[in-house]
Amino acid sequence: MAETPVIKTVDGVANYPEDYQGTPVRAADEDPFLSATNSALILIDYQLPILAGVKNIDHEELINNATGPIKTAVIYDIPVVFSHVAVGLNGYDPMIEELKELPPKAVFIDRTNVNAWKEPEIVAAVEATGRKKLIMGGLWTDVCLAYPAIEAEKSGYDVYVPEDAVGSISQLSHENGKRRMIEAGVEPITWNVVPAELQRDHARPDNLQAVTRVFMEHLFKVDPNSTW
Repeated sequence: MAETPVIKTVDGVANYPEDYQGTPVRAADEDPFLSATNSALILIDYQLPILAGVKNIDHEELINNATGPIKTAVIYDIPVVFSHVAVGLNGYDPMIEELKELPPKAVFIDRTNVNAWKEPEIVAAVEATGRKKLIMGGLWTDVCLAYPAIEAEKSGYDVYVPEDAVGSISQLSHENGKRRMIEAGVEPITWNVVPAELQRDHARPDNLQAVTRVFMEHLFKVDPNSTW
């Protein structure tokens, strides 16, 4: 591991070594937090007919909150797996276009199983990422998200659910789904944790401008070209 530079704060202002670029990046298998080298993003059933049933969160807010992690995954080159259900089976509407078009390298998998983890193609796609920390979202919280999230935990993955980027047919359904997942070991987060945890250090120059733009557009909802 690289030696940590010595930083000294004098009168409330830090003095940094020349060319300081933040704390060293931890090895993927030693980092307890989400990082660009240990994480993958898995999004399930973000389809208009399924979104129509979501009643516990405003739809525009939900899409905004799902967009933030997707854009962040693109910035940090994190593997993305999208799955929608019954498109080939009966022509069900596919993944919402404004989300689908964001990650150019995403893997798309169509299926019939309500529980996505019962689909060998999805398990293989997750395994192929080589990542053990899964940022997982889905509609609905208590059904198409809870089942694979619980299964992934039992299969040895660390699953993180941005609970403000998911939803269900009622607040009760949403809460029940969260409870089941938490009891299985899934960690609830909010979507803003994803860019914050991946960037980790304000002194790291790579990606800082792009991730700041994600915060401004989707968290603070202000013009990213404005001056604070």
